[in-house]
Amino acid sequence: MVALALYRLFLSPLAHFPGPKLAALTGWYETYYEILNGYGGQFTFRIADMHRQHGPIVRINPWELHIDDPEFYDTIYTLREAFDKPVHLKWRFGSPSGIFSTPEHRLHRLRRISQEPFFAKRRINQLVPEIQAIADRMCRRLQESFKREDKPVNLSNMFTSYIADVTTMYSFNRNFDYLGDKNFESPFVQAIKGFKDIAHPCTQFPWLGWFMQQLPEAVVRYLQPPMLSVQDFQRSMRLLIRDAQNDVRNGSNFDANRTVMHGILTSNLPEEELSIDKLQDHAAGLIGAGIASPQLTLTTACYHIISDHAIRAALRKELEEAMPDPDSPLPLAQLEKLPYLGACIEEALRLAVCQMARSPRIADHPILYTTSDRTYKIPSGTPISSATWHMHHNETLFPSSFTFQPSRWLSDPRTTSGRSLRKYMVAFGKGTRNCIGMNLAKAEILIGLSTLMRSFDFHLFQTSYEKDVRVVRDNMAPDVRPDSVGIRAMVK
Repeated sequence: MVALALYRLFLSPLAHFPGPKLAALTGWYETYYEILNGYGGQFTFRIADMHRQHGPIVRINPWELHIDDPEFYDTIYTLREAFDKPVHLKWRFGSPSGIFSTPEHRLHRLRRISQEPFFAKRRINQLVPEIQAIADRMCRRLQESFKREDKPVNLSNMFTSYIADVTTMYSFNRNFDYLGDKNFESPFVQAIKGFKDIAHPCTQFPWLGWFMQQLPEAVVRYLQPPMLSVQDFQRSMRLLIRDAQNDVRNGSNFDANRTVMHGILTSNLPEEELSIDKLQDHAAGLIGAGIASPQLTLTTACYHIISDHAIRAALRKELEEAMPDPDSPLPLAQLEKLPYLGACIEEALRLAVCQMARSPRIADHPILYTTSDRTYKIPSGTPISSATWHMHHNETLFPSSFTFQPSRWLSDPRTTSGRSLRKYMVAFGKGTRNCIGMNLAKAEILIGLSTLMRSFDFHLFQTSYEKDVRVVRDNMAPDVRPDSVGIRAMVK
């Protein structure tokens, strides 16, 4: 142990990089902030403190470097170079074969190619009528069960159900009608919470995710209660996968290009990639990641629009002029051209920081990084990362970064150096591992937000910024206090 400590502090290729000595000495430093400190999920904020103290490049654990430099982000996450991720991160969500979890670039690319056609812009445009139909269903539920009965709606749960209905329909061609639940408390509300609850333990102790998969289900439920909803979710996914497998095997009358899972099963993936366990991991990625990002963005947008009269009035005016009849929604292409609606969504995406946790890449060759006073040579094989949270809260790029200001996105916004502000919008990541579902998420957000805000007015109900909105922990996505019940509103 003494020899290891001496090596990490003085002899390691990373020994000359700035940062806390305790972080360089042991990975338990990160574990403490992610699991034991306060609400947990505090390491992202601790890294921000490190940068304030030590500069733009810091050693955050014995083996990894973090760079907080907006101009270097494209160097880390580039389309020009393929890169691997650290192997231990594959167990982060208990789905080691999913696209997001796959560490090796070659295998990641193979798996991603099988799904990419389903998320191309042209394909999403074909899906728009079905997304709109589900958004209309959401509005009917609001009218009948909340506005008419004069009771508050939990927007967080409602948007989870809306996105879950879209995602399961597109992934499996199954209509579960989660929007039909009395209070929008779909199973995915608890499943997503369960995935977030196990993410940090499985990241800090990679063997834990593997070990839990080997144990009987009843034992896992006893030892790790958050896994209960995750296991229920995984069981549902296995049933849906088997239905899709039977369709393919029996030659049923289905269109392989109609749903993502049928497309995967009839793709050119090798047979070993089509096992039930690996398909379950793909399904977890499609559903889990596919729900979390747009749900969080819609909830963030609604809270800030509802709570600011001027923003609400400006958005309502634009929507009324563009859509005189609320029952005749605009085509997606026209929604995309509404400047204030687009600005509200860009600002919500910036604040939602859907992928909050860092995603390290492994440098496959030495990389030079130059600060104002020296040049650092990052050794080959070193995990390096940057985080969306730090980019989107860079006060030079986004003054008053914690406030909701749609106006910052209007009229071709530029930074003080003259560069387009959109260069620094990284809500969906960048490079070869950017979010595969970006086009679908944007369509769901545009259609959902415009339909709601044109049809209803809202007033917040027993919701406070400090308890229900302010981000106090990084649970892979931004999270609020554990005692929050969500953002609630009365429908008018």
